[in-house]
Amino acid sequence: MFRKVLRRKRYWRSRNPGEVVYLNHDKDSGGVYVTLKEGQAIVRVEDLDMIKVFTSAKKLEDFLEELKPEL
Repeated sequence: MFRKVLRRKRYWRSRNPGEVVYLNHDKDSGGVYVTLKEGQAIVRVEDLDMIKVFTSAKKLEDFLEELKPEL
């Protein structure tokens, strides 16, 4: 489910073969990186120096929605 949320929010998968990382860059947010582990999405926001861990796709989606106005 995390993948569906990230694709819907226009996050793109990196070509790193070691781990599953989705990213989104723009001039406002700088870089938002989401690493997918088994049952978890770990979000790292570079400009806000923030790391959050989610176990629910709905909570991840809500967080990404709230993140846009802040940046």
